[in-house]
Amino acid sequence: MLPLGEGEKNEEKSLMASVAEVVERLGYECVHVGVKTDSVRLRLQVLIDSMGGINVQDCETVSRAVNRLLDERDFTELSGRYYLEVSSPGLERPLFTPGQYGRFRGQEARIRLNNPVEGRKTLTGSIVEATEERVVVFVEEEEREVAVPFQWIKSGNLVYRGLEQEAPRGKKKGAKPPVEHRGREL
Repeated sequence: MLPLGEGEKNEEKSLMASVAEVVERLGYECVHVGVKTDSVRLRLQVLIDSMGGINVQDCETVSRAVNRLLDERDFTELSGRYYLEVSSPGLERPLFTPGQYGRFRGQEARIRLNNPVEGRKTLTGSIVEATEERVVVFVEEEEREVAVPFQWIKSGNLVYRGLEQEAPRGKKKGAKPPVEHRGREL
């Protein structure tokens, strides 16, 4: 995202809300709308999803509708040349909101942090709980839960393991008994 002043933030929210409304009117889930810079040009990124998945025709439909919106309205944050990118979130879907983390409870996620938690700026584990204030993940290697304040999350995404064969899991020497999955404060 671009660093924006207060007035520009409101305009960007208007752009994001307008694009999300167009996407949802077409029957798709609007996963994310973001304005980023690519070398010299701006890029308006729109991530969409639906129950049956996303194909090229879905992206084309949304792209045409968003283009019409952008032609009709003057969004100052897109003055000049820009790219419009419409795509699915992919297998390693990025997570942006507490609601998105909560929706994928039980699935593995990689979370990058602005502030270290217990000396680490990246956590990978199963999502146990997500609220407006925090996300709790079960870190399997450590056999425990770690709670992260939501505002400390820089980025997060689901982890796709595909058809990888899991390593055999025997009892580790000195392993702790299973931990009950309850949120724990930092």
